[in-house]
Amino acid sequence: MLGVSSAPVHAQAPDSTYTVKEGDTLYGIAREVGVSVRTLMQWNGLDDTSLQVGQTLRVRPPSGSSTEEAPPQPSRQESVPPETDTAESEGATTPQDSATLPDTARAPRPYGQHTIETGDTFVDLALRLGTTADSLYTLNDSTTTPLSPGRTVQLPRRFGPPTHVVKEGQTLYSIAGEYGVSVRALKVKNDLDTDTLAPGQRLQVPGSDRATVSPPGEWAAPDSTGRVAIYPAAFAGRLTASGTAYDPEDFVVSHPSLPFNSVVLLSSQEPENYTFARVIDRGPIEDGVLLDVSDAVAEELGLGLDDQPSVSLRVVWVANSEN
Repeated sequence: MLGVSSAPVHAQAPDSTYTVKEGDTLYGIAREVGVSVRTLMQWNGLDDTSLQVGQTLRVRPPSGSSTEEAPPQPSRQESVPPETDTAESEGATTPQDSATLPDTARAPRPYGQHTIETGDTFVDLALRLGTTADSLYTLNDSTTTPLSPGRTVQLPRRFGPPTHVVKEGQTLYSIAGEYGVSVRALKVKNDLDTDTLAPGQRLQVPGSDRATVSPPGEWAAPDSTGRVAIYPAAFAGRLTASGTAYDPEDFVVSHPSLPFNSVVLLSSQEPENYTFARVIDRGPIEDGVLLDVSDAVAEELGLGLDDQPSVSLRVVWVANSEN
């Protein structure tokens, strides 16, 4: 997740697109343009709330659609997450004539899939994948039923089959040689009945490794790490930015941009502890501090007033809110 932006977002009109800059967050952009994070994700075909600098976002509804309707063909430039295969990230071009490409070639990269094992939940999977539970919830039709073993759920596209975007001058033979597969295998994998390719065409690569789901108990890298501060005792009973009174016994924190009622997981190494907490306030108060935390959170993490080691933060659930 990119850092918090202090600069206002200026959407273009009537073209209504915005180019992501260093420090932007999806939450900040959504607030500036007056829509929910979920709506902005729908308009841009986003699987989760992570952004890439230079990415183009649609910040107004597509022509002729309602504000809550996703566009049939998102206008964003597809970002390349770290797990994306190298061939796709280097020099991929836009098709010169998309009408010449089959539907499967014009389609976005396919979603990943995971077969549920005993004990799997959206929260657990989100921590292992480095995404958020609300993203998985949305990808899977907002299901509220328990995830039973053997069930297949959708994962963000970076966990889908590796793909290659055809560049100018490439052929089936050169691509097959690049990946060490046969032309026949490449054609069968992509249901091709011709050797002709077009720049920008997307091919699935047979036998290539894909990003994998970490085993239970192994979390992805944290979204951010830093020192936290404990709310002063004098703040007890005061109203926070969300309108909720601060109670030192509640598991609550401040955050500069996450919507109120979002859930984060905080963990410390010395001592090794972790706890979930809910965002109810804006902050932190001090410079150089990641979050303000309640007494309950500090106690659960084993933090003292004088010695506060580095704490890791992972965003678990982003509330559907414009605050």
